[in-house]
Amino acid sequence: MRLPRPGRQPGPHPGTALNRARPDGDTGGHTGGGPGGGPGGDAAAGAEDRARRGARARLSATLSPLAEPGFRRYYLGQTASFFGDALTPLAIAFAVLHLTGSAVDLGIVILSTRLPIIALTLLGGAAGDRFSRRSIMLIADLTRLAAHGVTAVLLLTGSAHLWTLVALQLIAGAGSAFFNPAAVGLVSSLAGKENLQAANSLISISRSTVSIVALGVAGALVALVGPGWAIAIDALTFAVSAVFLSRLPRLLPGGDRGQGRGLLAGIGEGLAEVGRRTWLWVWIVHLAVANALVISPILVLGPYVADRSLGGAPAWSAIGIAYAAGGLAGGVVSAHWRPARPMVAALLAFLLIAPLPALLALPAPVWQLVVAGVAAGGQVTVHNVIQTTALQRHLPAGAVARAASVSMLGGLVAAPVGMGLAGPAASFFGTRPVLLACAATAVVVTAVTLLVPAVWRIRDDGSREPVPS
Repeated sequence: MRLPRPGRQPGPHPGTALNRARPDGDTGGHTGGGPGGGPGGDAAAGAEDRARRGARARLSATLSPLAEPGFRRYYLGQTASFFGDALTPLAIAFAVLHLTGSAVDLGIVILSTRLPIIALTLLGGAAGDRFSRRSIMLIADLTRLAAHGVTAVLLLTGSAHLWTLVALQLIAGAGSAFFNPAAVGLVSSLAGKENLQAANSLISISRSTVSIVALGVAGALVALVGPGWAIAIDALTFAVSAVFLSRLPRLLPGGDRGQGRGLLAGIGEGLAEVGRRTWLWVWIVHLAVANALVISPILVLGPYVADRSLGGAPAWSAIGIAYAAGGLAGGVVSAHWRPARPMVAALLAFLLIAPLPALLALPAPVWQLVVAGVAAGGQVTVHNVIQTTALQRHLPAGAVARAASVSMLGGLVAAPVGMGLAGPAASFFGTRPVLLACAATAVVVTAVTLLVPAVWRIRDDGSREPVPS
């Protein structure tokens, strides 16, 4: 869950007026005539025409952020980068296994990617609010281009060693720690307040779509030409992203650069901004608990259940594809859905994940798990898009990156804790009780969070939560 954000100007709800029936004088009764003729035919033709215009209006609303040249460039660069991001995990995993054949070594390399993100994300958020977000993201992309480019060369020339892979993953992870919080703030500057949710939805749709394609490409590349070429392509996508970032204006609104404070002071101020907003820190606690006690156990125990009871890797692969497809559908939904109370709506959407661990506990037939996977993937996108948009709208522009970094850190720290506890808990209590507890936790932690009044006060009507001084 990953993931993941001052008020919107009042205006008509996108799609509402456009989808309303026109007063065309039709009584609505079918009094004769065939299709296309007579009052009944006119009514049917009118309804079809209104449906077409409504569909065009919804598509136009979804794509409206792309009319902004700056956001369009950022979006194209990130789409390329998402493709590379989806290639790397599988390629790195098989690169390590081909190199040493050790699961322990694989764990060390994966951890080396995550540790710098956990350690440096708050610093990255402070930098994103203190300096030019465009410049920080450009440097981060060039850093990751260098790290993955050298990794690819070492693998392709047979010169790689475990320690070199670990060192290069540490460098790449540090780049991500600075890039991600700055990106949340940059989208606010590029898309504008009115288009924030549509912009975040487009980004989610892009990520889900290219991930589905990239997973298949990664498997083929690793099998046919080796993991080095997959990582080389990932390095190239960082170069593409850097080129598009370099074409953005050098000076963008939203930073907090004029007061000369140090980054450590900026981190403290960012934490204070979060602490003054009950709805936000409660949300982060919900995110951390969900990652540790719901999402992580599914990721650990799901493959185990699939291997033991569902026929192995094909079943888990089908559930994973369904999850990605659900994420794509969730992006389309979140582009048009404007709930009056966004935090409440996002929390209720989170409940859609509960059926997946419950059905895994049985275990249910694969087709039922595929349906649950679609729901779980959809809720992740809707949940993250609405939360990111709320953070971007309800916080000062100069604090968005720091607040985003606190939110990211909550999920990043909780996930490995949950992964580490899931296996021992299943060994002690059994896989079924642990998965049922995951489903119950999703419901209970959401219900408790919904009892917090501040969560209900966040509205998507241009009003802002009063923040105590």
